[in-house]
Amino acid sequence: MSSRPPTRPPVRNKTSVFGTPWPLDPPLLRIRLRYVTARFLQMPEPRMSLRNTAEILSWAQQMVDDGMPRAATELLRLAIEEDPEQRPLWLLLVERTFRDEDVSGFADLVQAFKTQFPADPAFADLEWMEKTLTQTISQPRGDDGSSSGAWRLPAFAVRDETAQRAMHAALLQVTALRQA
Repeated sequence: MSSRPPTRPPVRNKTSVFGTPWPLDPPLLRIRLRYVTARFLQMPEPRMSLRNTAEILSWAQQMVDDGMPRAATELLRLAIEEDPEQRPLWLLLVERTFRDEDVSGFADLVQAFKTQFPADPAFADLEWMEKTLTQTISQPRGDDGSSSGAWRLPAFAVRDETAQRAMHAALLQVTALRQA
């Protein structure tokens, strides 16, 4: 009769960068991996994919361009939780939070970023964003409830969205023509 190897006791004193228990117990980790695989079909092996900064950036930006910013934010948070050293993912998540005008979420995220990356060169941009966000929130909104649009993105977050949307529309059009 073979005996099973002893199971390692879970480590309870650690938390992720977002304050959740980390690392997860094996049963919870399996559930998390199944969720990530079902939620993000492009990731057949989530533990490896979530650590691939370039892929996650690409997928998150595609999700935003396709009108799924909440899914992009979730993907970024999952990837950062898996490997908090992925600085570009932090910056994109900060940008998403800034664009959503989530003042408290932005403040929490910036504090976590500063803890993770002390003396980072992006601090000046983050301070500018925080100041601009508080000014934007205090300004009256338009008739449609949208932001006043008083803020502008700092250099690290700039992307020509108009060109990206035009390119995306052209690709969809070409795909539709080829299928017809």
